Amino acid sequence: MKEQSSSRRNFLKKGLLAAAAVTAAPLAAKAGSGEKVKMLTPDGKLVEVDKSVIAKATKKKVTNQEILDWRTSKG
Repeated sequence: MKEQSSSRRNFLKKGLLAAAAVTAAPLAAKAGSGEKVKMLTPDGKLVEVDKSVIAKATKKKVTNQEILDWRTSKG
């Protein structure tokens, strides 16, 4: 009897995991366009960002002086 309840639990766990994966896959596909752009973070690290995220962001332009000030403050 112990083996049967254990295998039943495993079956239910695997079934729930499979259902979650099937549900999450289309949501993950919609989340990003898949096309990545390389950008710098404020602390100077290079990261890849989805183009769709950039399109949704505000478009504040940075002046040359702000870039130079940022660059000299980073050393």
